[in-house]
Amino acid sequence: MVIKVFRFIVSILLIPACIAVTTSFYKGIISIKHISESGLLFILGALAYSVLHLVLFKLDFLYVLGHELMHAIATLFSGGKVVGIKISGREGSLRTTTPNAFVMLVPYLVPGYTILIAILYFLSSFFTDVTKSSGLFIFLVGFSLMFHLAYTAQSIKEKQSDLLKTGYLFSISFIYIVNLVIVFATITILFKGVSFLDFLTGFYVNSKEYYYSFWRQLFL
Repeated sequence: MVIKVFRFIVSILLIPACIAVTTSFYKGIISIKHISESGLLFILGALAYSVLHLVLFKLDFLYVLGHELMHAIATLFSGGKVVGIKISGREGSLRTTTPNAFVMLVPYLVPGYTILIAILYFLSSFFTDVTKSSGLFIFLVGFSLMFHLAYTAQSIKEKQSDLLKTGYLFSISFIYIVNLVIVFATITILFKGVSFLDFLTGFYVNSKEYYYSFWRQLFL
């Protein structure tokens, strides 16, 4: 009961941070004046998955596989053990000795397939000239990142059990903030004139202002 109350309080406290990160993200996006070839390929990749997901078909099995594997990896990082894992075309489950909030939320925070693509691209650079396939790599980054975002949004809408166990409001607030930071970090690499440091600075300044206003309204 105490943990639930604590998570609820933290959830309320995260709301100003959600507004602040949204404001900073928006300012960063509108500061983009020119779309480079890399940026265009990233956008095309994201659009390609959007069309696939919304119009053609969904990659449910791939998502479930990646989702449960991320749970498993988080379990190992937590010093726990995977007791059992089940994966099907529509749903999956994993039993672990450390079922904490970190283990339960990692699949919604970390774009696993995007990281896998980046690792494979990096490893390939030791054996071949990857510059020839850099365009495909950037396209796949956009594709896989949108894949992650689309299924994360779907999971939030469906109120997945992981999110309910860790506190629904807390989970969606934290997931929202982390994913916006990850997306913007990716954008700063591919688009010129966008600064991740400015984004973080704006996030901090806006958060401080919103929290001060929040505190003043409640107690002053």
